[in-house]
Amino acid sequence: MSSTPLPALHLLANCASGQGVGADIASLAAEVCAERGARLEVHPVARPRDLEMAARRAAEAARTGGGVVVAAGGDGTIRGVAQVLAGGEVPLAAVPVGTFNFFARNHHIPEEPRDALALALDGVPQSVDLGEINGHVFLINASLGLYARAIAEREQSTARFGRNRLVVVASTVMSFLKGHPAVGLEIEADGQITKVRTPMVFIGNNALQLRDVALDVAECMRAGRLAVVVMRPVGTLGMLRTTLNGLMRMLDRDESLQGFCADALIIRRRHWKMTVALDGELFRLPTPLSVRRWQGALRLVKPRGAPP
Repeated sequence: MSSTPLPALHLLANCASGQGVGADIASLAAEVCAERGARLEVHPVARPRDLEMAARRAAEAARTGGGVVVAAGGDGTIRGVAQVLAGGEVPLAAVPVGTFNFFARNHHIPEEPRDALALALDGVPQSVDLGEINGHVFLINASLGLYARAIAEREQSTARFGRNRLVVVASTVMSFLKGHPAVGLEIEADGQITKVRTPMVFIGNNALQLRDVALDVAECMRAGRLAVVVMRPVGTLGMLRTTLNGLMRMLDRDESLQGFCADALIIRRRHWKMTVALDGELFRLPTPLSVRRWQGALRLVKPRGAPP
């Protein structure tokens, strides 16, 4: 066992994540810390709207005591805690108990809660990049139009049928098949302005998610850039073809999707606000939308020797 003192853990747990698994994290964390002789402080999060304030209390306690803030929940919960910690020196450790856990998997963080808590004690903080849109960070993706509406309908479905992968996938497929009206946007990326009519804009910051749908913009991630996907207006048959291509992981062959890499972009629309989905959570943001990849924004606790 290393003689290096273990950090204190400041735990935030979303009790609604992982079909209630988040409710058991506090007792599991107490058990792990007791076994290892580490100090644990739990910052309760009873409701989603309490997360930001609890994260601020945890960050201040970790800052003064030299500890680590631990976010236990799905990608949305981890995003909310990253929002508070971004740009600072306090490390974040993730305990993924969500539906897909793209962020944790992309950074080689175990999906088994006990192993993830052990990593919070033994891992090494590394700088990772986040996306940012109008001051709001995102870990995985930002989207507007069709994909954002699919998120809203997905939440209704999971509230009714339970939060599991089958329900999420089925709800998303149904949303895509219903389509979405195209809207006029002006997109400025790296100094070039393009006017488009599109039912959806998707901005990715997670190589794993993009690889899972076989969309060939992985070079954006390797180059430390955002992956931007714009959908051309399509009819019902075109939307069906795109949906089937997505299910078969053949979106790289879909002619209705145009992808490119960008360091930053500005999205303008006549309406003064737009609904944007950030890692599965909906926000009403004022236009124009200013998007960038924030390099080194977060100190994330990762396994020793894990790639950046």
